[in-house]
Amino acid sequence: MKITRTKDVEWAPSLQKGKYGQRRKELGAMAIMSAGLWELAPGKKSFPFHMHHVTEEAMFVVSGKGKVRTPDAMTEIGPGDFVAFPPGDCAHQLINDGTEPLVYVGLGANATGVDVVDYPDSGKIASRVGAPPKGQRFIHKKDQQVDYFAGEKDAE
Repeated sequence: MKITRTKDVEWAPSLQKGKYGQRRKELGAMAIMSAGLWELAPGKKSFPFHMHHVTEEAMFVVSGKGKVRTPDAMTEIGPGDFVAFPPGDCAHQLINDGTEPLVYVGLGANATGVDVVDYPDSGKIASRVGAPPKGQRFIHKKDQQVDYFAGEKDAE
């Protein structure tokens, strides 16, 4: 058993760039599931619009209000709401368009340590092998892929 007393954990800045900006308190990770307490400031976005193909994500809103952006709609969320993002289901993003911080518990479950993430707005795709800090992540534009045999001397 592990108990994390969130009042004893300091907020750490996370993804501070332009309209993106939030703070996080690491709650811990096990073999498959990780959790964090997130605070999304008014006027900020959580992450670029994205969809995981392997990792299952979910969030539980503790306080504040905001919106979840999906390809189909902007859906309001508030205290007590639980939102699940099954892998490969749809792209999503959190937006705090309110006047107070949006505080939520973010959960991620990935049994493999491998993931592929689509970023529809920017045409990027990311792949991840292993977990931080030793894992690796590769990001490229979808339209800049190379041929399977590119650079292979025995394929010429």
